[in-house]
Amino acid sequence: MSILRDLRGQVFGRLTAIKLERITHGHAYWLCQCECGERPVVRGTLLTTGRTVSCGCWRADPDVRRAAREQVPARRRRQIARMGARARWGG
Repeated sequence: MSILRDLRGQVFGRLTAIKLERITHGHAYWLCQCECGERPVVRGTLLTTGRTVSCGCWRADPDVRRAAREQVPARRRRQIARMGARARWGG
């Protein structure tokens, strides 16, 4: 049995964990606040592993769209999305 980590107040990309919403089938789901104002419920492991970094609004971000056009690998696009407005195109 694993220990539930308290993610309240932690920032994951553009998402900030607000409160534990529910536990379903052994997975914790967190209510989050996105920088764009949306409030998605996200599985905790997706937050802590970096697989989910926004409510989906990052796809509209010009830096992320540019990265997709230039065929930047998905891992780097998620990194750009995590950085939000602070994204840098160097190295």
